Amino acid sequence: MEREEIKFVQARYHQLNLTLEQAEKVLRFEDMRESYSRTDMFSAWEEWDFEYAVFRDLLNEHQMMQYQQRIREIHEMHIESLKEQDKSNKTWFEQMRETIAYLKTTLVPSILFDRSHMILSLIVDRSKVDYLRANYRVFLHEQRKKILVDHFRHNKTYAPVQLKCRLMGHYGSCLLPNYTAFENWADEPTRAVAGFIKSKLSHISTEVSDFYLGKLRESKAFSEHLFDKYYQNIESAAVWTVDPLPEEEENTNWLMSMLLLNANAYNFEPVD
Repeated sequence: MEREEIKFVQARYHQLNLTLEQAEKVLRFEDMRESYSRTDMFSAWEEWDFEYAVFRDLLNEHQMMQYQQRIREIHEMHIESLKEQDKSNKTWFEQMRETIAYLKTTLVPSILFDRSHMILSLIVDRSKVDYLRANYRVFLHEQRKKILVDHFRHNKTYAPVQLKCRLMGHYGSCLLPNYTAFENWADEPTRAVAGFIKSKLSHISTEVSDFYLGKLRESKAFSEHLFDKYYQNIESAAVWTVDPLPEEEENTNWLMSMLLLNANAYNFEPVD
């Protein structure tokens, strides 16, 4: 190892007065920690646990006392940062709460109530639609588990508002299926069935198509209203948005979402 690299390590951990041998081991640890992976990455908490496991076997008793004090301070600062960031999620929470209310009381009931348009679900083999719905239910369960695992990995219990917002967003996908996200998740057999159903959508009548695409316009208008209501005074660079799909693809995905609609929100409970 280059002596300069060792000196940099000793300087970074100057409170610990690392020996050359200790600094070499710390450098190897840092190289391992920073090694590139396309799929896996530490959360802050996991990274600190990994560091602690290495340093516990590396440091003497006096150094360990200094190290533990440093780690406590870092943890406390990180916790305060998470709490402070979570305060900014209150706007997101209000937006999500209004979105869920709109889906539950207005948009979805207005779609399900008009039974004359159920022809959309009859244009293909019903079993294929049922197959997609069964897989969408699996998708919803996996997405909820992912939300929970990711949240507690990175935030523990210090960002409760953020967790509620993400679970409310998930419940929104139970009320109004998100076909685009579902297709990105789906395996090849499921995509093949979906592709077959998509090929049949051109057979629906103009009346049926106009009804459902009118509901898409209503949904987009409401989303734009909420955006203006909650974010009009925030710089656009600070607000994350999704790039729109081409119109034809957006319309097709919306019709596929309509096929996935479930009057009972796939038996998922609303988030309080």
